[in-house]
Amino acid sequence: MLMKNKIDLIWVISLIVIGISTILLAGSNIVGLTLPDIAILMIGVLDIIALPVLIVATVKKLNINRIQR
Repeated sequence: MLMKNKIDLIWVISLIVIGISTILLAGSNIVGLTLPDIAILMIGVLDIIALPVLIVATVKKLNINRIQR
């Protein structure tokens, strides 16, 4: 049960990071704000790190749910 909670927490955090970075980048483009290059780079790096974490956590969640059935 502890492992499931840990994976759920990692999954939620990575999903939130991806959501916030998407909102920041898309929102700045829609509003017309010009973000500094370093900000765009940092947001992109966070996004690139969060995507594989989300994928691994999702696969583990599916495996845990499949085993519990």
